[in-house]
Amino acid sequence: MTKNCFACFLGFLFGFLLSGSTLRAASFLVTSTANDGPGSLRNAILAATANGTTETDTILFALTGSGSSLPTIQLSAELPPLPSNLLIDGSSSTGPRVPRINAGVILNFTGPLSFQRFHFFRILEATDIAIKGIAFQNLLGPFQFELAVAGIQLRNASRIQIGEEEKGNLFSGAMVALVNETRNGVEAGFVRDVRVVGNIVGLNTALSKADYNGIYLANAKRLRMEKNLFVNTVLQVTEATNTDGDFINFINNQANNIDGQPIPDGTFLLRLEGSIGSNGKTLIENNFLYSVDRAIELKFIEHPVFMRANLFASSSSQACAELRFAITVTDCKDVTIGTSDGEGTNRIRGSIWQYGTGKMIVWQNQLLGEIHPSETATQGTNTITYYFENILKGKTDPGAVVQLYGTNCSDPCPLKTYINAATADAEGNWTISHNFLAGAYFLTVTKNGQTGSLQPMANQSNLIRLNDIRITADTCEANSGSLELSLPNLDPGTQLKWTSSTGESLGTDKKISGLPAGDYFLVNRQTAGACETTLGPIQVPPVSIEFAPAQSKELWTDANAEVEIVIEAAPGLEYFLFDQASGSTSAIDSSSTGVFTINAGSSDKTYYIRIKKGNCWSETSTIKVRIRKAAGLFFPTAFSPDGDGRNDTWKPITDGSFEIYKLRIYNRLGQLVFESGIPEQAWDGKLKGQIQSSGIYIWVLEARDRTSVQIRKKGQLLLVR
Repeated sequence: MTKNCFACFLGFLFGFLLSGSTLRAASFLVTSTANDGPGSLRNAILAATANGTTETDTILFALTGSGSSLPTIQLSAELPPLPSNLLIDGSSSTGPRVPRINAGVILNFTGPLSFQRFHFFRILEATDIAIKGIAFQNLLGPFQFELAVAGIQLRNASRIQIGEEEKGNLFSGAMVALVNETRNGVEAGFVRDVRVVGNIVGLNTALSKADYNGIYLANAKRLRMEKNLFVNTVLQVTEATNTDGDFINFINNQANNIDGQPIPDGTFLLRLEGSIGSNGKTLIENNFLYSVDRAIELKFIEHPVFMRANLFASSSSQACAELRFAITVTDCKDVTIGTSDGEGTNRIRGSIWQYGTGKMIVWQNQLLGEIHPSETATQGTNTITYYFENILKGKTDPGAVVQLYGTNCSDPCPLKTYINAATADAEGNWTISHNFLAGAYFLTVTKNGQTGSLQPMANQSNLIRLNDIRITADTCEANSGSLELSLPNLDPGTQLKWTSSTGESLGTDKKISGLPAGDYFLVNRQTAGACETTLGPIQVPPVSIEFAPAQSKELWTDANAEVEIVIEAAPGLEYFLFDQASGSTSAIDSSSTGVFTINAGSSDKTYYIRIKKGNCWSETSTIKVRIRKAAGLFFPTAFSPDGDGRNDTWKPITDGSFEIYKLRIYNRLGQLVFESGIPEQAWDGKLKGQIQSSGIYIWVLEARDRTSVQIRKKGQLLLVR
């Protein structure tokens, strides 16, 4: 904290204590992106700290970004530690959002790095804190020392919420997302009752791959990680000793996966290590973990561990690749993989290894790989029961025939051997069972005489996978999509051909551009064995750039005057003026500054503004140009509010409009019975819902019309019942 900032804080605290005020829940608004000073996040944290911890304080953000960019708070020093009972909600900021998690504010750090570490938020000796909607971004680059930058540091922290569903946090850049392990001689302390929900770790704000990331928590208990997306991320958690409750519930998470597409070169490791004590359990359920080497590593856990309904895919899922670890279990007392009734079947592509002593049960999983029990496990304490048959399931066109072929990995050009087939049902679902061994397998889908196939190459250096293709989306249906093969070691003799979903040839280079959204295929052939592979479908997704339309407004002017329409402009946008609501006809004017000059004419008219960015259009906003004219007024002398649908209300009748309008009606005793500030509002003969009696009432009108004529009129009206 700077001297000035610290002095401001002491002054604020001293004044607050002298006032004798009772500390109570408060909301603090961040209005500045500066590192410190009035309206900054740093000052909001200091104010929340000074307000005490008996009630929950809230820090909200009133920041706006530029165009499609999120507002960014640039930090040059660590923020103060967070007090207990605090909610920080970055999703409260207006403007653009990080997709999937709706984070609305970026916390950015670009150095310099003092004392060889930097933590954005520090939760030290604190409880009951929630953080959501924040994008933590470190642009300083890789470091010579381990885990120099952290998103959130925890020490002796409990009842902590990191993110929530659809309001998560993003951790991007060379950093560690969560940490409490010992660093530079500082003890980790404990973490209890921490929920990590709905976050993205390892991607940038555009949801493309960022740098290495991780979560490192020691001495932990009662953790819950749910519905998070991890890319190129290591999670390492060790358990507290002899404390009550479960160790960790790891549920519905994804790794190296966005909308079904694995992230290239990603590594996911969930490393759980126990300690002395058998209280509670560990649950790993309904996760999709796609990795290069291993998915789960368990060590020294004495309480029961359950893994069910997960998909673990290591590099062994690639045809003819070396079988790697999907799961390793070392000296764990009781680990169950799958369920005895088959309801919690895991789909495992890779090998399961056990080391040391303990018991491991493998029940009825869809396993493509091998199981290696420990050679040192005590006889009778290690039980392995598994159902080795794989069940392939998928979805295609109703009535399509799906055929399974297989071969071994020693053929120079793989030969397809028919194994089994299935016909998709009325909803397109199909199932094929087979006792799979290591090797290459192929599926073909045939319908209406057309067959599509996926066949791997025998030469692994030339095996092209979906991971090797960079996809650029088609933005706003502008044929702006592209596909590029980024495999640097591809044999120069390999022949490539890109095709459309109808088989039309689109090019033979490594990159093709100018593509509309849709499905494409890559056919490649090795000159030496004439082995051909068809890879696909590869989807070029459609994307629309979302940006706010111009603000609708109403302008008043004199007849036939020159009127200037001014739209608050942003760089890189084009503004178009139309005189029809559809905006599909030719624009009557365009501008990069958002300024248009028109002749108002003699009558009211509505114009329409649309904004364009590249090939993307905003929604339409309206500009109403109104002609000023003196207001004519007629005052009825009586009305009868009897509910017959005729003459039931009373108001002045006018053909003009007003800058100021105030109508009052009084009864014979001088009591105000009705008051209105708009010409459209009429009196229904009631006062606060009570029916008023028949008789004479006095009205008074004070107004100024659009020609600036002052009006003051007074008269009588008769209420008849």
